Amino acid sequence: MKTKLVLGSAGGQHPDAVTVDIDPTHRPDVVHNLNRVPYPFADNQFTEIVCHHVVEHLNDLAPAMAELHRICAPTGTIYIEVPHYTSWAANAPEHKLRFGYFGFDSHVQGGEAEWSTGPKFRLLSRELTFHRAHRQFLLHKLFNHIPRAYERFWAYLFPAEHVKVRLQPIKR
Repeated sequence: MKTKLVLGSAGGQHPDAVTVDIDPTHRPDVVHNLNRVPYPFADNQFTEIVCHHVVEHLNDLAPAMAELHRICAPTGTIYIEVPHYTSWAANAPEHKLRFGYFGFDSHVQGGEAEWSTGPKFRLLSRELTFHRAHRQFLLHKLFNHIPRAYERFWAYLFPAEHVKVRLQPIKR
C-alpha cells in the first residue's frame, strides 16, 4: 500500500504515490474535487502528503487543512507550496486564495492566529523563494530572516515567487 499522497498531480507521474486530481484527463489514481470533504481516504493513511501548487485553487483553506490533518499519520509530513501573493503566478484567474509568509499560521500551533479553531499542525519549516535575480544578492536570506518587515515594506519592490511550508499534524 502506498503511503505517499500527491494532491493536484496535473498529469505528473508519481509511481511511488497515490495521485489525486480533479481532471480525469491528467490520469490520476483518484479523481476528486478537493473542495469536497471528506476526502476518499482513511484516517492516518499517509506518511507523506504533497500539495504542490494546488491549495491556491481551493474555495476555502480550513476544510482542506482539516482533511489533511485527518488523513496524515501522526508522524507524517505535509509539504505545501503556493505562489506568494506578490508573484506573477498568484494572479492566474483560477487562483482563489492568496498566501504570504504567515498564510498558514491559523493552522499552526503557536502561529500568529492562535485564536483560530480546528486541528493544529507543528511547523517544521517555512520559506519564501525568490527569482534568481534576487538570490544573487542574497536577498532571500535576508527576507526569510525578517519576513514581517519584508512583507510590510519590501514585498512589492522585490516580489517573492513561492511560500513553502512543511507541517506535521498534532494528534492527541
